[in-house]
Amino acid sequence: MGHGGGRGRRVAEMIAGVVAVAVLMGGCSSDDSGGAETERSWTENYCRALGAWQRVRNSAEDGAASDAAEEAGGAVVTAARRLPSASYEGAGDAPGMLDVTVAALRGDTAAEGRAVDYCATAGFETLTR
Repeated sequence: MGHGGGRGRRVAEMIAGVVAVAVLMGGCSSDDSGGAETERSWTENYCRALGAWQRVRNSAEDGAASDAAEEAGGAVVTAARRLPSASYEGAGDAPGMLDVTVAALRGDTAAEGRAVDYCATAGFETLTR
């Protein structure tokens, strides 16, 4: 296996990862009858999408990678919208996970830390950076 085209291959792998996350998220039913299992699945999908975005963003060195990071960011926002209402609405005056996610995507490192902490608390710390 040669080392040529490493950056292009990395971008292609990142895009494939984003597509895989989108497929996983698409498989979730919007039916709330699954209860805690469905909520856990949505949380896992969110954490997977967050981790995929972090990996793409961290390797973004050219225009194609930037496009992949933007696409991955869209997947994170979509996943954040499916989170259980308690995490979506936040606690008291604290921002909900959708607000935290959008702030993280805009470069707010504290918000990104809160999103990573959310995943760690849910037991999905290995899915994020």
